[in-house]
Amino acid sequence: MDLFDLCMHARTVRRFREALGIDPATALGLVEAAGLAPCAGNLQELRYVIILDKAGREALFPLLSWAAYLKDWPGPGEGERPAGYVVILAPSEEKPFTRIDAGIAAGYITLDAHAAGLGTCILMSFDRAGMGSLLCVPEGLSPILVIALGEPAEEVVVETLPPGGHVEYWRDSEGVHHVPKRPVSDLLIT
Repeated sequence: MDLFDLCMHARTVRRFREALGIDPATALGLVEAAGLAPCAGNLQELRYVIILDKAGREALFPLLSWAAYLKDWPGPGEGERPAGYVVILAPSEEKPFTRIDAGIAAGYITLDAHAAGLGTCILMSFDRAGMGSLLCVPEGLSPILVIALGEPAEEVVVETLPPGGHVEYWRDSEGVHHVPKRPVSDLLIT
């Protein structure tokens, strides 16, 4: 699969095959990929926590918020929850580039996960204080992003956003998740 195809198919997944675990070596490889990501000044200030065990996943799950556009959906039900998580930690005193570095690292993780057959969901909406306590985050670091991982249990379709269309993702009556994306002609300023 070339890089464009990987980008096209590495969609956010919010329902997983929870019973199918994640190989710890695969999860470690995702963090290794994130460590290769470009970062400001090559400072490499981000740190990572991998959570694969059932107790850890169950403790982390209620701290997360899942889908702003799916207002009546509380998040994945039992059996559809992530099989693991990577939590990205950043210095508590953020620099102007900290969130950019975290976003790039998260992108590397999601692309590498997809190449390994895993789905991902990058979550920025979570209980930060609760997460910090749960993970016993070292002094000077704070959770900045959570990436849910697992084998996808839903189909995600990219749609071309029509002129005047809405960017909100949605699910059809069959449970297929539709994600409208702007065509390149709308993105390019000439």
